[in-house]
Amino acid sequence: MTSAMTAAPPRRLLLTIAALTTIDFLQNGMVAFAAAPIMGEIGASPDQYSTLAAAYASVAVVVIALQRWIVERAGWRRYLQGSLGAAALGALLCAHADSYETFLVARMVMALGCAGMVTSSRLTVNLIPPGPARFFGIKALASGVCCGMALAPWLASAIVSADRWPLIFWLVAGCALALLPATSVLPEATAPPAQRSDAHPVRLAALAVGSFLVLYVLQRSYYDFYADRLWLVIGAVAGGAALLGFIWAESRSDRPLLKLRNLVEPRYLSGLALFTFCYVTLGANGYLLPIALQRSLGHAWSTAGQFYAMGLSAGVLTWLTVSRLLPRWPSPRKYFVTGFLALAVSAWMMSRMPPAPDLWGDVLPALALYGVFIMILMPVTAMQTFSGVAHDESVFSNAQQTKNMLGQIGQALGVTIATVGQQWLTTWHYSTLHDTIYPGSPQFQDAHARFTAAIAASSDPARAAELATAQIAQVLAQQSALLANLDHFRALAVVAVLAIVVSLTQKVIR
Repeated sequence: MTSAMTAAPPRRLLLTIAALTTIDFLQNGMVAFAAAPIMGEIGASPDQYSTLAAAYASVAVVVIALQRWIVERAGWRRYLQGSLGAAALGALLCAHADSYETFLVARMVMALGCAGMVTSSRLTVNLIPPGPARFFGIKALASGVCCGMALAPWLASAIVSADRWPLIFWLVAGCALALLPATSVLPEATAPPAQRSDAHPVRLAALAVGSFLVLYVLQRSYYDFYADRLWLVIGAVAGGAALLGFIWAESRSDRPLLKLRNLVEPRYLSGLALFTFCYVTLGANGYLLPIALQRSLGHAWSTAGQFYAMGLSAGVLTWLTVSRLLPRWPSPRKYFVTGFLALAVSAWMMSRMPPAPDLWGDVLPALALYGVFIMILMPVTAMQTFSGVAHDESVFSNAQQTKNMLGQIGQALGVTIATVGQQWLTTWHYSTLHDTIYPGSPQFQDAHARFTAAIAASSDPARAAELATAQIAQVLAQQSALLANLDHFRALAVVAVLAIVVSLTQKVIR
């Protein structure tokens, strides 16, 4: 089904590989960065938007699990054409959505098409004959990842600043439809009936329900962690049990949807752990960095998007360098150490951020090092993880699917770690600051007098005193959030240092 394509036009094939990852990372990045403006446009509350994210991710998990099953029956070309069509249709529906309900349905349709794009891109690389030429496919895939990630915040901030948020989805739809002609390079062959995998409806239902419950609990924990902990725990246990039931049933099946037993291989499991760390970090920092730039440091929305994009652009330059070094020096340990060192320094720089930092001198270098981490760790891990499962094309496909299914959950887990952690730390810091700066304290009186004097120039004295008190409360909230942000990056720096130690001592991928 995925035999080497010796006669395929290489440029069109490489375009397909790169475009698939670009579209997926671009649309995910833009929707994540523009979440607040989109919520306002469709009339969704933050907790409703979290449900929307959980629904999208759970649909994506099921679609990724079914990807090979569909390809075996429809062939790569028809499958990818259907995916692009669904992505374009979902994007157009999103662009015209005027309520939470219609946007929810539109995003779920979009998930039908976008979910399998990264897996499709990687498996399309295998259509290139084994040898040095295949590395060009890997380079195209990784280039699509870093370009999509870097472009997303810049495009989202520019589009929303122009008050044209539907353009986000028009852009995705246009890219998906423009790629359709390139899919003619893909094969149409289907698998013989005897070699096809089996999709049992009960097991699929367990996967769908389990993934939704786990993702829903992870997303909702930010809003209900303290108020409804019992129900969240029950939902997490039920979701985890459903997923474990799916794994158990698949492992015992003679014709499984995913050959999970064949994936119990040390190198693959080690790589999966690295990927999980990357996805959790992507989810946590993808949520927190824009908030730190906008709310805690007080920069404009468009400025935050531009500098975030410039920082991630360092990943493009990093990948161009690493792709030249890998053929000569393929041993991965040095790349892992370098990537985690970049993350540790980036997090350390962010943790020492002053209240009024210089964007060029303080913020941009930290964001650039974060981009360096992403585009060293993820491509190198991808090149090292699957060698132990590459002997069988179906097992390799299932390994890619499993990794990308885990990526959906990993990013949601990262967002939860960041949101719940920030909620707790912000409350703790606010309480500490309030114990020092409270009505009647010398610090409060001094600050109140300075604010009142500044405001009194344009307001009556009584009103100026009220506004001064509100201004002090706002400053306390902002400083509490900033201190919580700094704590997050301190913890991340420690974790990155521990990862360096593990990279130096582990003996599985070296």
